[in-house]
Amino acid sequence: MRNSYTDLLPTERKRALRREYFLRLAVVGMFAATALVLIYGVLLVPTYLFLSSTAKTKSARLAELQRSLASSDESQLSARLEALSKDAGTLLALGSEPSVTGQFSALLAIARPGITLSQISYAPPSSSSAGQIIVSGIAATRDSLRQYQIAIQAAPFASSVDLPVSVYAKDSAIPFSITITLKNP
Repeated sequence: MRNSYTDLLPTERKRALRREYFLRLAVVGMFAATALVLIYGVLLVPTYLFLSSTAKTKSARLAELQRSLASSDESQLSARLEALSKDAGTLLALGSEPSVTGQFSALLAIARPGITLSQISYAPPSSSSAGQIIVSGIAATRDSLRQYQIAIQAAPFASSVDLPVSVYAKDSAIPFSITITLKNP
């Protein structure tokens, strides 16, 4: 709206013209916004159709997979689940047992002057017997062998120590084999 044409009009008429001008501008803006919304809505229809068909396809595929898994693999799945549960129980039981490495370390930490170890073997516990460690070697004297046997008996992991009396027949360079029965945890 140019001022040169409205300079001669009274102020009330100028205000009315200004209001009409802004009203027309608002109406044109609303029509433009409505046209844009309609155009974008029309352009979104193919995207909506594509996405809805993809969702239907995927849900049909999911239902097909569920039916095939439920019918054919149900027995195999239950057998695998049972085996995994049993394995988990075994692993939990192993976690509560003392480690063999710790018992070997404690055995090797025992002072053994005059004793030369040649072999250490381990027999794990079973349902009928406790675990055992068998230590073999050569003792320089009877006294050193006896001191070693007493030291093993005092160890916290040993419940009993068996050494045959026949090993004391020799005076020196005595080959021996000590059987250590481990304490139950």
